Amino acid sequence: MDSNQFMNVQPAPAPQKKGFGKGTFLIIGLTIGVVCTCLLMAVVMTMNSKKAPAKIEGAGYDSPEEAVEAYLNFLKEGDLDGAVSTFAVESCVDNYDIEENLEWTKYIGITMALGGRQTPTLTYDSDFSRDINLESRRAYILNGICNQMIAIAIASSDDEIADELIDRAVYELDDKDNIDSVLEFLATDPKLETIKIGNRIDEDELFDSDFSLDKYIRQYEKNWGSDIELVTYEVKIDGLKYTLFTYCVCYDGKWYVADLYSPAAIAIGTGGYRGLVPNYYLDK
Repeated sequence: MDSNQFMNVQPAPAPQKKGFGKGTFLIIGLTIGVVCTCLLMAVVMTMNSKKAPAKIEGAGYDSPEEAVEAYLNFLKEGDLDGAVSTFAVESCVDNYDIEENLEWTKYIGITMALGGRQTPTLTYDSDFSRDINLESRRAYILNGICNQMIAIAIASSDDEIADELIDRAVYELDDKDNIDSVLEFLATDPKLETIKIGNRIDEDELFDSDFSLDKYIRQYEKNWGSDIELVTYEVKIDGLKYTLFTYCVCYDGKWYVADLYSPAAIAIGTGGYRGLVPNYYLDK
């Protein structure tokens, strides 16, 4: 065999390793993207689960008058959450001295059936007990607002049920006609859009000169753990004149509505009106 034949033969190329194609890189990229997205969603959900719930009370007001006027304006707009936000809720729960209140009243209620309590009642230290106290406080406020709507219906009605409800917490139904009458009464439109805020009233003008509210105010300040001020306003709703009795509390320099039923209203004996009293009742 001619030796030159071997010299002309080219050696076979060495086998090459297969590299990752574009499709493989795309799959890897998508996988990493999905994993990162899942991790990001998990982080966001964890952060959201740890977020503090939105506050019920608002930022407060520079004066007690502003707090009460804000409450009335929210009612006029039909904004329930706004109306509730004018009250001390979180500030009340975190500052109210339940021991001082018990020393004063010598009373604790067991049932919450009538709409919640004005004061926090669970004092063991936990987020759960605080949440219950907040909801109890909110329920009490809502009950007061509901009672004021009933007060407007009472003032607007000439039905005998209206007179009965002023002095009695429970009205007994005895026949079908009576039920129909009550349903008609409860359908009374309070016409909140007609609310007009009048002048502030000096509480001393409502009582004899020898009557003093100072002892009540001093005790309320001990209970609430801050300054208290009675705030009484002239209000007109659907052309009818009312007197609104409230008192306000100050926390961190900001004023909130404390309650819709001030010591002044209690002293006058305004029955079921819950602080919104038609003037014809006061003139009796």
